[in-house]
Amino acid sequence: MPDTPAMPSSGFRRLAVVAAITSLVVIAIGGATRATDSGLACPTWPGCFSGGDFLPPVDVSAVDGLGRSVSGINVWLEHSHRLVAGVLGLMVAALLVWVLARHRRTPGLLWPVVGAAVAVNVQALLGALVVWNLVKVELVTTHLGLGTATMALLVHVAARSQEPLRRPSRSERLVRMWRFAAVVTGVLWLQILVGGHLTGVMGGLAFVNDPALGLFSIGPITMEPEAVNVVHRYLGFVVAGLAMATAGRMRRAGIGGAAQAWARVAASLTGLQVLLGVANLWSSLSFLSVIPHLAVASWILAAMVMVLISLCRADEQSAVDVTTDTLVEVPA
Repeated sequence: MPDTPAMPSSGFRRLAVVAAITSLVVIAIGGATRATDSGLACPTWPGCFSGGDFLPPVDVSAVDGLGRSVSGINVWLEHSHRLVAGVLGLMVAALLVWVLARHRRTPGLLWPVVGAAVAVNVQALLGALVVWNLVKVELVTTHLGLGTATMALLVHVAARSQEPLRRPSRSERLVRMWRFAAVVTGVLWLQILVGGHLTGVMGGLAFVNDPALGLFSIGPITMEPEAVNVVHRYLGFVVAGLAMATAGRMRRAGIGGAAQAWARVAASLTGLQVLLGVANLWSSLSFLSVIPHLAVASWILAAMVMVLISLCRADEQSAVDVTTDTLVEVPA
């Protein structure tokens, strides 16, 4: 019979869901901070204008880490990003204590929580390094990559804590589909990293006069921003194709339920993401399109994590069905 570890308490499940949602909010605020060039509006760390300045004035006009004038909205975007990230860190710490005390023998919860706890602490260090190194491109890209990875781990924890955990039977059909979806998720995460690096090298408008680039031609590439721009565009086509292929393969394989529903959500969001990319070019990288562009990328990643979790649940259900069928067929 399937091995069923203890079901997480309702308090743990609620905290896991809130932490996952908060991680998405942190990414969105981080995108707003980047889109409005507010990353150095608070020139010190962990405080804003001094080491212990955790609540800067509401209406402030100051100078950022590069000596530029910044407004109150810049300061509060950057500081809000730190504050919400700090709240997320406390939530992850609580989840870590909880899982170590009650669920040490549940790998599906233990290791993702441990991973999220490590990632959050490294994120805090990277946040400090970003400020101290005046938003160095490589650090910002790493910061984004680790932030989205943390979000994926917390979405995993939130989803896995909602139902009893069993040891699945590993149907070959579902294993193949899971592996394919895992590859899609990895490529998507790589695309997010490339997009973050593109923003860092200021390459978003490298080919603003050639909006069809990548469809019919590559164009001359002479600088890093142009190269990253081209990679981001082509990889975007790959991600969109893979997301649609995931939903299509599930339908052909007869895999329905939550797994297919989440795959359709991911595919639909990639279509929206393409439109937001076009809006970025049309608006010359207005924050009104840049912020949703990063936010939707994180939603697609979360949807793909839910696809992976749902495939595991489908596998678990298969194990239950097989066990039931076997019991029915045993002669009296």
